[in-house]
Amino acid sequence: MTQYDTAGDSLSHAKGLSSSAYLGSGIYLTIVGFFAIVGNGLVLVVILRDQRLRSKPHNMLLINLAFADLGCLLGGYWATATAGYMNRWVFGDLGCTIIAFWTFFTSLTSMNTLVAICVFRYVMICLPGKSFLLSHTVTRWVIFLTWMYSGFWSGLPMLGWGGYAPEPFGTSCSLDWADHSYSSVTYMVGCIFFCYIIHVVIMVKCYRSISATVKKIADRDRKRGRIVISADEVIHSAAVTDDQQVTRMCFLVVLVFVGVWTPYTLIGSIHIFYSDMPLAITTLPTMCAKAGCMLNPLTYFVTNKHFRAKAFEMICNSKQTNAVGVDIPTQTERVASKERFDKVTKEGVYIGTEEELAEEQMSDVTEL
Repeated sequence: MTQYDTAGDSLSHAKGLSSSAYLGSGIYLTIVGFFAIVGNGLVLVVILRDQRLRSKPHNMLLINLAFADLGCLLGGYWATATAGYMNRWVFGDLGCTIIAFWTFFTSLTSMNTLVAICVFRYVMICLPGKSFLLSHTVTRWVIFLTWMYSGFWSGLPMLGWGGYAPEPFGTSCSLDWADHSYSSVTYMVGCIFFCYIIHVVIMVKCYRSISATVKKIADRDRKRGRIVISADEVIHSAAVTDDQQVTRMCFLVVLVFVGVWTPYTLIGSIHIFYSDMPLAITTLPTMCAKAGCMLNPLTYFVTNKHFRAKAFEMICNSKQTNAVGVDIPTQTERVASKERFDKVTKEGVYIGTEEELAEEQMSDVTEL
């Protein structure tokens, strides 16, 4: 167990890096924090303001991801940034343990949620007949399990298995990779397997299956000359044959996850058995991992055209009122209204088309 020194004498001075390096880490974390707040805040505002987006069960996962990233940022990054500006850790041993616990807890929740999003996408693309199972109730249970799983692994060091300690460069706290005791080594091996390797395997498996399904359906439709024989196939084909966006999105999610967490996991694994590593090698992976909360919303924004449209509409095309206080429709609403008017029956009743049904199903997939 960690012996807590509230005075912080054992952590008061960071050693090894130059003052400019510590200042750089503080500036870097400030920039990451700014864009993470903006990105995750935008995700929350756009989804919570739009009734249609709120009604989609899978968007609850995006809300959960944003909350986890913001929790990690607001609960831990400020301390590391402050320590960087001051060239030393100023929050004591107890503060080190609490902040390390919270950062691991929320970071792991974010990682768990990314896996859940990949699994949801896999079901919606590769098992469309099972997509009805992804209900609000199931999604709530999934979210609950993401937090419980994180609480289990992050709470074990507080009970004596493993531990939290300052990073080698002295201005951040994390899992105690340098402790070579049997308890610590077994805990770290468990974390590597159950909190990283399993996650990567599931995400890669989902991405490969989605990519194969998209290619298979696209090839089938090309051979048919894109003649689809049933309404169900119209919907499913629209959800996958044009779904390069979803494939690209899944690929980027996996790429960001692996790119952010692999260096940290690799260096931590080596650190278990070999502690005498240059500080630069132990510092850079930590800073790379801290970029995850910024990259998650950025990945979603870049790859999801529906979300981008909603965000730009909210920012640049918000409702205005005329002189008598009546809402003036936005350009998006005027175009949609004209399209609906052009497609009414002779009785004036809008009936929709198979293409619109397919587009609606496609939006369910690409919004995630």
